[in-house]
Amino acid sequence: MEEELNIRKVYNDELRKWQGKPLTSNQESLDSYQEICCGCVLLSEENLREMHRYWEITELAKTFLRFATYLEGFDHMLDKLYEPMRRMIDCVFDHPRLRLQLLRLRLVVIQRIGNLHGHELSAEEDVVAEIARYEHNIALADAYRFDEVENRKRSGLRYDPIEWSRAYEDAIDDVEREIDVVLASQPRGMGFCFAHWHHREQALSARGIAWKNPHIMNPRVMFD
Repeated sequence: MEEELNIRKVYNDELRKWQGKPLTSNQESLDSYQEICCGCVLLSEENLREMHRYWEITELAKTFLRFATYLEGFDHMLDKLYEPMRRMIDCVFDHPRLRLQLLRLRLVVIQRIGNLHGHELSAEEDVVAEIARYEHNIALADAYRFDEVENRKRSGLRYDPIEWSRAYEDAIDDVEREIDVVLASQPRGMGFCFAHWHHREQALSARGIAWKNPHIMNPRVMFD
């Protein structure tokens, strides 16, 4: 907990320096932007581990995009962006359009590093394929063709294709804020996922979104 507070303090201190200010290209500024990007990743990962404040990850990812997009323009900062980009993307689940923005920026970073070093990075092919999958599923969801959306994760688990819809993406952060309040005293241990899914279903339903939880989508799988 103390480590998280320290990370959050450093992140907030660095972020305050640039609120309402244009970004600048001196090395001290670039190092500060990198510090902010790393803070976005570390805080997002902490939220996932602790199973709370999922809604905060969206704002952290948007902040990451702002500063990482600027850092991408400087050759000597690219290597420092490579791993944080991957980790930030791994933290974004319920926002396919936001994740797609991150994937596109990661591809630019990968290609720029490859050009600088004179060879293609092995990750490029996977990122290109992931971008194509996201673009395809988002287009289907925007056309309300949910029965055509690919609804299986790499783990083999199925999920509700409604999660690709803009309505779901626009609502989910407010839903997660409500859940954090309702389940504030609930231990984040075995069985927590069922309580979380139950309240997510209710909150989404109140917003006119019919969502089926992973247990319904995977009836033969045991969840804890």
